[in-house]
Amino acid sequence: MILKNISIINFKNIKSANLELSPKINCLIGHNGMGMRDGQQSLFATRMKQENVDKLLPLYQEAKFYIMEVWGGAVPDSVMRYLGESPWDRLRSCSKAMKGISLLSALSRGRNLFGYVPYPESVLEGFYKEAIKNGLNIMRIFDALNDIDNIKSSIRLINELGGIADAAVCYTVDPKGADEKIFTDEYFVNKAKEMESIGAKMITLKDMAGLVNPARIHSLMPKLKEALSVPVDFHTHCTPGYGLASVLTAIIQNWIINLPIAIVSMVLVIFIVRKVYKPKEL
Repeated sequence: MILKNISIINFKNIKSANLELSPKINCLIGHNGMGMRDGQQSLFATRMKQENVDKLLPLYQEAKFYIMEVWGGAVPDSVMRYLGESPWDRLRSCSKAMKGISLLSALSRGRNLFGYVPYPESVLEGFYKEAIKNGLNIMRIFDALNDIDNIKSSIRLINELGGIADAAVCYTVDPKGADEKIFTDEYFVNKAKEMESIGAKMITLKDMAGLVNPARIHSLMPKLKEALSVPVDFHTHCTPGYGLASVLTAIIQNWIINLPIAIVSMVLVIFIVRKVYKPKEL
């Protein structure tokens, strides 16, 4: 099994059918399944075919994830370019199978949508309108350089069209030996506050390279929680090997101890690989 990427979410006001009360930690727990998008994109270049998705959906129905990320990122591009399939069929099939069970989410590059060039606002509006019409609930919106101008139109449009705008602050670190520190806790907090001020209904600390170690999340997550009034999501990958430890640090310090009622959503993307290698992370 491979534990590839993880996310935890402190939800306050977002509702779903899949909430369960954990007697051990007295905390609402929700699970966020990333296998249909980030998992397969990270592990095998977004080559999961529709026939494979159809086989997996009954298992997702039984798992009853709080949220499933099924679209966006490289999925629409790769599905058309390399598999000769329709990304809209992918979204509709997931929506039909998971309706009333899990919220569906996707990842957008803001003004670039799922492509690699900026598109006019009319294209953004039409695309988001069709995405929500075809079953999408949450759109996670990010710009790799945290340029607010590139995501503000998407945040506004998703809200206006009836979706949930999840704005992502992309995490990185300063070069070793740099005299001036740029990516401080205050940098990320200020970006998150700006995103909330323009309408984000959720904020994600998006650590797509797995660079947030337990010590850093111990420092940063309380500041984000203190500064924001919307749910905070911590998304990380296990590339260096300490992603799970970082998630547990955030949970123990900031949700279970300091917040009496919260929802913690852990994204555990697990694939079974035969005759290749046997990772021992779990």
